[in-house]
Amino acid sequence: MNNFTKSIVYSGVVLAAGLVAIFAIYNNMGTSSNNMSYIEPAAGSEAAEGVAEGMSGIAGSIQEAAGEAAETVSEMTETAIDAADEMAEDTMEAAEDAGEAAAEMTEDTMEAAEETVEAVEETADDAAVEHATEAVEDAAETEPHAGDEAIEKAKEMLAE
Repeated sequence: MNNFTKSIVYSGVVLAAGLVAIFAIYNNMGTSSNNMSYIEPAAGSEAAEGVAEGMSGIAGSIQEAAGEAAETVSEMTETAIDAADEMAEDTMEAAEDAGEAAAEMTEDTMEAAEETVEAVEETADDAAVEHATEAVEDAAETEPHAGDEAIEKAKEMLAE
């Protein structure tokens, strides 16, 4: 039961209790004093019927309010379920988009890494050739026959 329904039920109970108390006080006032004998008492079967009708009216309104509250709760539940379904679908779409973006980023990173490796290999090969050429030139200057061996080593390095 939500707070609104509880409030209506509580108000009905308080109203019924108040009516019962008013009728009880009114009935006791008539019997406590003898000089009020000329006033016709409001108590009796007619008063009891009025209280019973009032209570049945209150019970009917309480049942109506409870039925309306139940309908409202079921509508709110359906709305909440629909909203949860939509949120789940949106979350799945976002997860799929994030996965696709991550895959694209990984692919781009791999391509960049491969390009970097190729550039490093080319730079290393160029550096090795320059070093071998310098070594051959130095060997040729110091000893003419040592240059032949250096040339053969350089050719071997280039072949690898």
